[in-house]
This record gives sequence, structure tokens and C-alpha cells, in this order.
Amino acid sequence: MRSNRFPLFFLCGLMAAVVGCSTGSSARVPDELYFKVEVEQHGKTVAAPNLLGFEGRHIIVEKRANQSVAPDYRLVLLPSERGDGYGVHFDLVLPSGHRAGTMQLLSGEERRVLLDEDTSLKLLVMRVDSPEFRALMLRAGKKPNQI
Repeated sequence: MRSNRFPLFFLCGLMAAVVGCSTGSSARVPDELYFKVEVEQHGKTVAAPNLLGFEGRHIIVEKRANQSVAPDYRLVLLPSERGDGYGVHFDLVLPSGHRAGTMQLLSGEERRVLLDEDTSLKLLVMRVDSPEFRALMLRAGKKPNQI
């Protein structure tokens, strides 16, 4: 005589797997972010990129003079969601040296950090779907989907 416990056990296991997958599969989509960066050295702007990227992913920008081996600057940003805002780790390489740090910002907030006595980094971060970003795009004469 065959036991009917296997099919019942199998069905219970299958149901548990389906329920577990349906409740645990709500993977969060990373926020699309806009960054306005300004690096000043000796009172002069040496970098001013505007960037788009995603929370949790590296954003890399580098500027080189024509056929130059060394970059004028190289900036790596790594934003991560922290509470109501973002923690943005930055790694900046200038001809004068390497600087790194982390800034905590809310969406739409702009902060300046002194990296040394002659160098500062100003950073603005906004979620692309935020009212602040839409207002910035309207002020610039662009529709948010035309950036």
C-alpha cells in the first residue's frame, strides 16, 4: 500500500515556497538621482559636473586635457539611502592629491565640505522624481524627461 503523505507534504512545501517568494520578492528599485558638484581650489572652480546616477551604484566622472596622461580630476560618488536622505561617499583625485569622505544629505539639500585649507567640494543631490528636481528643470527651461 502506497502512502499518501508524500503528495500532501509536497503540496504544503510548494505552498510555503510560493507564499515566501511572493512576500519576499518586493525588491526595492534604486532611486534615480541628480548630482550637481562643484570643486573649488584656491578660490577657482576646477570641476563642476552635473551627473545622473542611481542609489547604490558608483558614479564616475573624469576630465582630461587633450591627450593628457593624468586627469584634471577624477570623481567617484557612491550614494546610499540613509534614513530620510542619502549618504554619499566621494573619492576625488586632483593633480594636488587624493581626498575622500562621506556627506549626509537630504534630497534637494546642498552642502559644502572643506577638504583642506585650499580645496572645497559642494554637492547637491535630488531624487529625479522629486518636486525639487522638477522645479530645477522648470527653472532651467527643460522638462524632467529631457535631461
